[in-house]
Amino acid sequence: MSTSAVIRSGVGLRHVQIMALNADGYPNATTQTVYEGVTLSGAMSLTLNDPEPQQIIHRGDDRVFALDTLPPSEPISGELTVSKTNDTVDAILTDDKSFDIGEASLFGLGTDKRGDENQVAVLAYRQSLDTDPASGNFGARRWELRLLPKTYVIPRAGGLEQDTSENRSYTVRPQFVKEHLWGEAFSTSTEGFEQAQMLRGISTDKPKVVAWKATKAGKSSLTLSFPTASPASATGKIAAWVDGVSTVPDTLATTQIEFTTGVVTTNAMVVAFYETD
Repeated sequence: MSTSAVIRSGVGLRHVQIMALNADGYPNATTQTVYEGVTLSGAMSLTLNDPEPQQIIHRGDDRVFALDTLPPSEPISGELTVSKTNDTVDAILTDDKSFDIGEASLFGLGTDKRGDENQVAVLAYRQSLDTDPASGNFGARRWELRLLPKTYVIPRAGGLEQDTSENRSYTVRPQFVKEHLWGEAFSTSTEGFEQAQMLRGISTDKPKVVAWKATKAGKSSLTLSFPTASPASATGKIAAWVDGVSTVPDTLATTQIEFTTGVVTTNAMVVAFYETD
């Protein structure tokens, strides 16, 4: 079993996954068909601005005699840049709709819905290398991630320019949350904090979040399948939660998880975080 790298060096931006959220903040699964959100194709950069802490200068006797620090007066914010236009993604983010005129498709810009965009979850990752000099896996491929459990991703209109490839920008406004995307609360004993705007992480294979709504629970067994194109790379890399409670499935496979002990009730939300090749 390969271990993740505490010391690593990343580059680029490989993947951005956007998930609509339901009223309880879970990924918006509505059936037992796996929900994996939408891939934002053509991702180029996810720029994050983490403001500097406030510096408090204590003065007296004609000199500075002490320095103190307070948290930043601004939150973390960011910008997501892509090289493609995706009406499906923009509809998830804004609730504006792509509509047809004849055989052409149109989409509104600068609408009266601005300021009322939807909160979504974002999972983004890039390739990385284990660069810990003391690591037995030095130089091994790893995947560095950013997970935003609840954020605004607000599309911004772009123009048309000669001899310039398309670059579209989204304003990113991560919200403060008290629990993970899968509903488990932060605690000082586990995470060391009780609120956060986002999480960073590292995995040996590509990270993925999926969800299901247990609409047919209560039977002797409940089988939930991963996306066909992205099965788990190993059963040991699968973690699952039922209505926010960490729960080990009775059967684990790289293509599915199965519950047979009745822990999943009807309409329960099941979320899995796993790694895929």
